[in-house]
Amino acid sequence: MADSGKVFERLVHLATSKGIIVRFAPLQAYDARLKGNRIAIRQGLPTIEDINYNLAHELAHLYLHYDKGDTVNSKFNEQYEEQADRAAKMLLEVIA
Repeated sequence: MADSGKVFERLVHLATSKGIIVRFAPLQAYDARLKGNRIAIRQGLPTIEDINYNLAHELAHLYLHYDKGDTVNSKFNEQYEEQADRAAKMLLEVIA
């Protein structure tokens, strides 16, 4: 079983190596959000596994949808979210 703290460190390292700043924030509508060169993770997520998953999900958007513009309001939002979910699960399996 993977050390969830180490997984978090690896995800943050991956983000910072791409110039992304990872911060915790009092988000209301999202568990995490990628905007520009920042990923905000909602303060108060119940487990480190939730934090890791949401960080991996936003990193997946960074890699998969960097050229898609506003994915939140896109007619393809549902597909983008499914793609990011799958990629996040794969990323977590690889780095765990």
